[in-house]
Amino acid sequence: MSINNHLPQGASYELRSERTKSSSVQYAGNNFECISSTDNTAKTLRLLQGGKLSTVISSKPDSASDMMEQAVETVKYGSEYDETFAEKADIQDLNLYDNADMSAAQMIDVMGGLVADVQSIDSRLVVSGRLTKTITETSLQTSNGFDHSYRKSVWGCGAYLSLVQGDDRLGIWTSETSMRPDFDLKTIKDELAQKLEWAKNIVSFEAGTYPVIFTPGQMPFILSPVVQSLNGMAIQKKMSPWCDKLGQELLDKRITLIDDGSLDNSWTSKPFDSEGTPTQRNTLVQNGRIQDILLNRKVAAQLGKKSTGNASAMGPAANLLMMDAGDKTFDELVKSIDYGMIVDGSMGAWSGNPYAGIVTGTISMGLKVVKGKIVGRVKDCMFTVNSFEHLAKHLIGFSKERETKQVMMGSAALLPYVLLDEVVISAK
Repeated sequence: MSINNHLPQGASYELRSERTKSSSVQYAGNNFECISSTDNTAKTLRLLQGGKLSTVISSKPDSASDMMEQAVETVKYGSEYDETFAEKADIQDLNLYDNADMSAAQMIDVMGGLVADVQSIDSRLVVSGRLTKTITETSLQTSNGFDHSYRKSVWGCGAYLSLVQGDDRLGIWTSETSMRPDFDLKTIKDELAQKLEWAKNIVSFEAGTYPVIFTPGQMPFILSPVVQSLNGMAIQKKMSPWCDKLGQELLDKRITLIDDGSLDNSWTSKPFDSEGTPTQRNTLVQNGRIQDILLNRKVAAQLGKKSTGNASAMGPAANLLMMDAGDKTFDELVKSIDYGMIVDGSMGAWSGNPYAGIVTGTISMGLKVVKGKIVGRVKDCMFTVNSFEHLAKHLIGFSKERETKQVMMGSAALLPYVLLDEVVISAK
């Protein structure tokens, strides 16, 4: 029976369905461990009636009618909601799917070859790895006429090496993500080999304030207070320190931050967000000046604005956060440091109060730099920065090279290596 047959008079609904099929080959301890496959469906129905919103979630493929019955029964207990669901719209046609495929045997051979190549760097290494293919089919329908879907392919390939030397255990991970299985396995191996060469020698480090390079994988933590302060929900609730500072120059003039979920041929994109709003290019910061904020439909209405296509299950969120490239190479940034550090791994850096700008993390992969050369790995250190202050007053420079990394909440970031001065390093 059609879901519309259960819709009460005067009510409206939104039905989002996401089917995810994944195949993964995993190696551990230099050997093949397992191959696994999953096929999961997640449906979310939102019913709006009389200004009340009810939400029902199900993992059953053919459950829409049952979900509607549950929503009708519970909507009177729902939360207040004065927005409407997406209406019929023209949605951009993005190419997000590639039909390239691999058999299970081929995936095992590829991953096995990479593991063997990495292990050949040093006979003492213990290597693990994973090759994953994920196909996601997403659809969204509303009673207001919105009815669109898209299919997306995401391939991930990565390897992890560990080296035990006495009571020290070194672990290094690197990976690539793409729409298709076009990984450069040699690049993955060479990156691991280079990091191993830098990190296997343990050196001391004195506590103090120093110039520090944060790698693209660490920069999302440093930028987090900025992005969260530009979240419309924080603006609407008066939690953000930048509530009334749009248009002001608050960061270094060299900083431009853009969010864009609408790029074609990119695994980071989607044609519409979780509410059916088309994704778009949003300039959050232009030459240090605050330009825009991230919005979903509800928050946008509360602020008298339009959604920016950034709705997610947890509220407004970036799709792909991009920072402009700099004018120096990574090697040139390293050579400019007389005494400092490269932070390429941390733990706990996401915690704390983002609206105060403070980011503190335990350094899990820190490389000491002396007179422009990497001399070894440091242990038992922590870093502390005030993102607002450091990105405004202590930005030395950033690299021409940029890398795309997955970030929490399903988003991604394309960021350079960033050199900041006056970073506090504490050490035991």
